[in-house]
Amino acid sequence: MKLQGKTAIVTGSSKGIGAGIAKELALEGCNVVINYFSDKEGAERVKDFIENNTKQKAILVRSDVSSFKDCKILIEETIKAFGNIDILVNNAGIAIWKPFFEITEEIWDKTIDTNLKSVYMLSQLAGKKMAENKGGVIVNISSIASHGAMDCLVPYCASKGGMTLITKAMAVELAPYNIRVNAISSGTIDIERNRKTDPNYPDDWIPYIPLGRVGKVEDIAKPVAFLCSDDASYITGQNIFVCGGEVDYVPMPRSDFARAK
Repeated sequence: MKLQGKTAIVTGSSKGIGAGIAKELALEGCNVVINYFSDKEGAERVKDFIENNTKQKAILVRSDVSSFKDCKILIEETIKAFGNIDILVNNAGIAIWKPFFEITEEIWDKTIDTNLKSVYMLSQLAGKKMAENKGGVIVNISSIASHGAMDCLVPYCASKGGMTLITKAMAVELAPYNIRVNAISSGTIDIERNRKTDPNYPDDWIPYIPLGRVGKVEDIAKPVAFLCSDDASYITGQNIFVCGGEVDYVPMPRSDFARAK
C-alpha cells in the first residue's frame, strides 16, 4: 500500500493500459478518477473492480482530453470528490494507421490534440493544484515510437516524441514545487486495440522483441505505481522504456494492412 490516501487521475482508463493502471494504483491505496470518453461500460467495470477488490473509492468522469473545457471539468470533478490531486497519469491516446501520403489534417490534429496537447492542458491544470498542496507526481504514458520510427504512424510518432521532451521540460520547471514528472515508453502490449489493428497479433511482433513475448498490461501498471511512490522520490525527467528490449525498433512492413483498413 505504497500510495495509501493518495488521489489519482488516470486518463483513458476504461480499458487497456489505462484500466490496468487505475486498478494497480487502487490496489496500492489510491482513490482513483476513471476518465473515459466513449466506453462507459468499460469504465464501470474498472470502478466495480476497484470497489470489490480494494477499500478505495473510484468515480467516473466523462471528458474529451483533447478539449480544454473538458479537461477543466475533469479537474473540477476530482477536487469536488476528493479535495486534492496527488497523481496524474496521462494515458489517453490514439493511433491511426495510415501511409504518410494519406494522412489528412484531421488525422494529424486529432492525434496531436489527444496524445500531446492533452498532456500540456491537464498537467498545467493538475499541476497548479499539486503546487498548492506542495507536491505531486505526473506520469506520461509514451511509446517506443518516441525513440524510433514506426511504419504508417507518422502523427503518432510525432506526438510521442513530443511527449518525451514535454516530460523533461516540465520536470525541470515543476521540480521547485516538488512535482515529479516522468514517462513510461511502452513496447507492444497485449490489448484489444492491437488485436483489432493486426489480425496476426501478436505473432507478427514477437520476432522483433528480444524477450520473446509481447507485454502485459501489468508490465506497465507496476512501473507506473513505482514512479508514483516515495520509492521513486529522486527520479524525475526520465523516459523509462518498458518494452522487452524492443527500443531500437525495426519496423515491419505494415503498409499493406494499414491501407486495407
